[in-house]
Amino acid sequence: MKIEGIVCPVCNEPLNEQELNKSLVCPHCRTNLKDRKYLDFVEFLMAQGIVADMDFFDQALYGSDAVYEPDIEELDETDPNEFERIDKQIQNLEEEVELNEVTTDEEEFRQWEGIEEDWEEFNRRQELSRND
Repeated sequence: MKIEGIVCPVCNEPLNEQELNKSLVCPHCRTNLKDRKYLDFVEFLMAQGIVADMDFFDQALYGSDAVYEPDIEELDETDPNEFERIDKQIQNLEEEVELNEVTTDEEEFRQWEGIEEDWEEFNRRQELSRND
């Protein structure tokens, strides 16, 4: 990929892609571009495919960013009460629950007695009228 106008971020002189692929040293000002100050420039070269073999764990380039050290505060944010067993709480909930079941008296059923037979007779009449 040919990109016109790649210049050194230090001396603003034009750079050759083949020379950059061999070493990240400016031939004009002899600045080592593999430095944390020029990280954006090096990442641009990597994105364009000019520099291919770059180590993301290189301490000279990425410095201490490559090493993750968790903060002590982050480790202390865990609440042990969140992880306690709650079996007893669940048992208490189960014991306290009262089911308010609505039951109907047999008298209410007797009030509707005969409705099923009425529907059956209605369906028979409908069927007979369809057949005629």
